[in-house]
Amino acid sequence: MGTKKTKKTKNKKLPGRFLKSSWSWLVLFCAIAAMTAGCANDDQIKADINNLQNQTYILQNQIASMKSNVQSSQQKLSSSNETELHTIRSSQAGVVDQLSNLQSDLNGLRGSVEEQKHMDQKLFSDQSHETAALATRIEQQQKMIDAQGNQLSQLETKFQAQAAQTKAAQAAQAQEQQQAAQTPQAVYDTAYGDYQNGNFNYAIKVFTSFLQKFPDDPLAGNAQFWIGEAYFKQMDYDQAILAYEKVVKNYPKSLKAPSALLQQGISFTKTKGPDDKKVAAALFKQVIEKYPDSPEAKTAKSLLKTGNGKTDTKVKKKKKKSKYKRRRRHY
Repeated sequence: MGTKKTKKTKNKKLPGRFLKSSWSWLVLFCAIAAMTAGCANDDQIKADINNLQNQTYILQNQIASMKSNVQSSQQKLSSSNETELHTIRSSQAGVVDQLSNLQSDLNGLRGSVEEQKHMDQKLFSDQSHETAALATRIEQQQKMIDAQGNQLSQLETKFQAQAAQTKAAQAAQAQEQQQAAQTPQAVYDTAYGDYQNGNFNYAIKVFTSFLQKFPDDPLAGNAQFWIGEAYFKQMDYDQAILAYEKVVKNYPKSLKAPSALLQQGISFTKTKGPDDKKVAAALFKQVIEKYPDSPEAKTAKSLLKTGNGKTDTKVKKKKKKSKYKRRRRHY
């Protein structure tokens, strides 16, 4: 049954072909029977006819059964095909719907991505502008801070200078007030004490102030002399020469005039002018001529003999002893 059903399923035109074949055999058989009619008797013919009719009936039943089976198979196949086709169509429709939904989702996602991309670009652009503006503001603020720092530094320097000037002015004013309250002798003693202690610059300043306040004081010549000595101690021989010159010209009767003239000559031996040695010798001769009996004259003679601004040992010792006595009396 399984084999016949398979054959029927594979060859749907089998019943028609078989029917045509059966009728052909029947016709052939009849022709053969007619040809042999003269040779057979009637009974045999009838039997054969009945037999053929039975076979034909059987064949017709078989053909009808086969048609019924074929139609049933065709119906089943058609129903199965329609069911499968419906299933396929439904499945395909579902797939199409899913694809459509996916396409819609994809389009929506693309739109969201594009919108987000546009928003990100706009945000980035806005942030870039804000960053550039912020950098510009920071740079401007830094410039302002630098300018203010420079101004503050200048003001601080100016303030320090003004403070130093104010302090110096106050100190000078206090000193002047203090000196104004002192007697000429007290001011002179203060300056001379600074000289002895090696404070030559301050000694020069106080002696100069003394001369400005007390130009006619008996100690004025001495004060001018010690100014020259302070410069000499600092090896500022040019200023020393000028200071000694003021003693000789402004205070010729001062007890310090011979010493000033002698020290002026010695200062010229320390300088490097082309004719300074000759000037020194001329000054030594003036000391001898103007003050022949003074200790300074003896020192000048010794210096003329040596020619180097240095006295010999004996004269130097006597000069030191003589100056010491005079400083005790006329410092």
